[in-house]
Amino acid sequence: MSDRLSELLRQRALLQEHLAWLDREIDGAARTSSNAALPRPIPTDVVSFPPTPELPHVSVAAIPPAPSVPALTARLAVPASPAENVVVPGAEAILDRYRVEPRSVQQDVRKGCLLYFAAAFVLLGLGVTALYFLISSR
Repeated sequence: MSDRLSELLRQRALLQEHLAWLDREIDGAARTSSNAALPRPIPTDVVSFPPTPELPHVSVAAIPPAPSVPALTARLAVPASPAENVVVPGAEAILDRYRVEPRSVQQDVRKGCLLYFAAAFVLLGLGVTALYFLISSR
């Protein structure tokens, strides 16, 4: 199976999973709101796309589902709000020790750029000189 085909099948499975999630969310929202009567969505188990001649039909169950957003955030252990951030004692002292004035950073960058330009100009001159002596017809 080609890489493009497998990628297309994976993308289709992801879209079907996303549609199933949207259907569940719509169904849940329809249950909670009593003033809106939405039509009931078609279950994703019933919906299947006909196989095309160049692509074999692969069921969604054959492709492992992607982890859900709550599972990813639980795995990454990201705090829910900035108030839950852990404050490290002495962090400001460490940051102050390595903090540099923006003006000095700009001067250092300017000096470095001029130095690289001068080095490139010298190398260009050496290359032109070498070509002059190599190509000259003496």
